[in-house]
Amino acid sequence: MLAVRNFSFAFDGPPVLTSIDFSVQQGDYLSIIGPNGAGKSTLLKCLLRLHEHGRESGEILIQNRPLKEYGQRELARLVGYVPQAGGWIPPFTVEELLRLSRYPYSRSTTSLSARDGEAVAKALALTNMEALAGRSLRALSGGERQKAFLAAALAQETDMLLLDEPASFLDPKHAAGLNRLLRTLNREQGLTMLTVTHDLNHPLAAGGSALALREGKQVFFGPVDGLLGQGILEDAYQHEFTYFTHPRTGRPAVLAE
Repeated sequence: MLAVRNFSFAFDGPPVLTSIDFSVQQGDYLSIIGPNGAGKSTLLKCLLRLHEHGRESGEILIQNRPLKEYGQRELARLVGYVPQAGGWIPPFTVEELLRLSRYPYSRSTTSLSARDGEAVAKALALTNMEALAGRSLRALSGGERQKAFLAAALAQETDMLLLDEPASFLDPKHAAGLNRLLRTLNREQGLTMLTVTHDLNHPLAAGGSALALREGKQVFFGPVDGLLGQGILEDAYQHEFTYFTHPRTGRPAVLAE
């Protein structure tokens, strides 16, 4: 589905990413971790061609085809994106945002097809946002707004979803619900997920693979179980961690000292 080969990226100064190399198969769940400033969000934006200026080397392939060869609508049929919360808020209602997300398939957001309408309704239902469909994004809480952007990405009906800290601004209950939804979409519908997260227990619960970055360099890529021990997390975060078995779920867990 995705291959990143010896990829480096810089703006005007030193490289922000250096020699990143990993691959993702259809249906994989990849958690991207690392401290602030590690280059996680920059990597996602490079995968979406959102950085218009910068120097890059190496190669990014989607379905064995160079990223640079894709037209924007064509790429938008394959890859959806949920950005970090915060920043500028579009002047739309939740439903208008979802209708706009159908642009890869329709040239009109005022007269959508029945198929478009079904996709919008399904995304609202999956994220439990039906009651807020007519609300302005600017009238929502930060957590509600984040769920609206997730709903828009789901309405886009792509094969791969890139999420930049999707649980930010959500309280523990709703964050857990969102993470369960993402795992369900991955496991039951085969949606390929790349998720940036600061919650180190999320990769262990989600399974799949993990990519750890530090100062723009790759310090680990492999099955999430490889994060346990071996000093991987300590190397990535320059911090000590305690590893244990969760008393309720029986899953491995990690705690910062």
